Amino acid sequence: MRHDALLFRCAYPRSPRELRDAEAALEKIRMREEFPDSVFSWEIARWLTQRFPGTAAIDWDDPRPDDDRLAAVLTPLIPELRERIVDANVPYLDYAKAKSLEWYVENLPPVTYDLLGVWVLWKVPAEFSQTWMRRAPREFFFDKTIIPRRDVSIVRELSSPPLPIQRLSANEGEAALDIARSALATRYRELYIATFGDPSTVISAEAGRGLEIVLFSVRSDKRLPVRDGYAPFFFRNGVPVGYGDAFVLGERIEVSFNIFPAFREGESAWCFARLLKLYRQLFGSTVFTIDPYQIGLGNDEAIDSGAFWFYRKLGFHPTDPKIERLARAEEKRKRRSSAATLRKLAMSAMILEVARQ
Repeated sequence: MRHDALLFRCAYPRSPRELRDAEAALEKIRMREEFPDSVFSWEIARWLTQRFPGTAAIDWDDPRPDDDRLAAVLTPLIPELRERIVDANVPYLDYAKAKSLEWYVENLPPVTYDLLGVWVLWKVPAEFSQTWMRRAPREFFFDKTIIPRRDVSIVRELSSPPLPIQRLSANEGEAALDIARSALATRYRELYIATFGDPSTVISAEAGRGLEIVLFSVRSDKRLPVRDGYAPFFFRNGVPVGYGDAFVLGERIEVSFNIFPAFREGESAWCFARLLKLYRQLFGSTVFTIDPYQIGLGNDEAIDSGAFWFYRKLGFHPTDPKIERLARAEEKRKRRSSAATLRKLAMSAMILEVARQ
């Protein structure tokens, strides 16, 4: 897709002229306006109505909500419905459509709103679209080469000098959260830590080669009972290229990592290694684990992308000895694993253990 190819060149420009040409070409492409239609949580629905008033509405037609659920939610709130509770064929959907998304956010508690499961249609402002969403980079990085996965060493990156880090102001953190939430929403996704992110604790790490890692932590009222939760977002020359999350318990950290499809031909492995460097630097992590979902358990996208081999070739191995034996047998075959085999390999978590510094 030409749009994605141009976005890739904005993130990975080989020269200033190529960057200018890519941006100019994007200006000429008349993309269909982005209208993500998804089931967002009450928290994200409230954020949309407050941050972008008038741009989001409930899609009542597809799929059509269940009348019994609408009745249970609306009857206590609308006096006329309390009168009609004895009537047959009450047009609950008509009553529902008469109320705006703002009304539902203001009048329903989060749990009730989330159980209602309404679909929200968002007309995305241009500056928060996939095409033009940006963070201003400190400086642009130009290079004609892409670091391939075979040249990436996590051990080497972990022993490299510390990454320069700065804490953002609360206002800067809020602006970064707006970008993170929008980057997910325009791709029909939502992430717990971005949804409940604390704008006063956001940090930015300059990872080199035009890569900025912005790390969010969760609000105090939404923290997990045992583990600390974090979410990194990746910006290459200011373009959002991916995200992840991390859950820390002592020296052990469970990580996830997702590069958006348009940028997977870039320096994904190097970005991941720099992310682990940041975790080591901040938390002293020595044990990195990956949940089976990230490898492909119930996750077709991970199967299609061959996620197991991405992590395997970077030094991770399955925690289940039977899956490890299967992986070694696959390596000897020296050919692309079938989807069926990848699903078997995804039955185990993966782990990488490194020495303490």
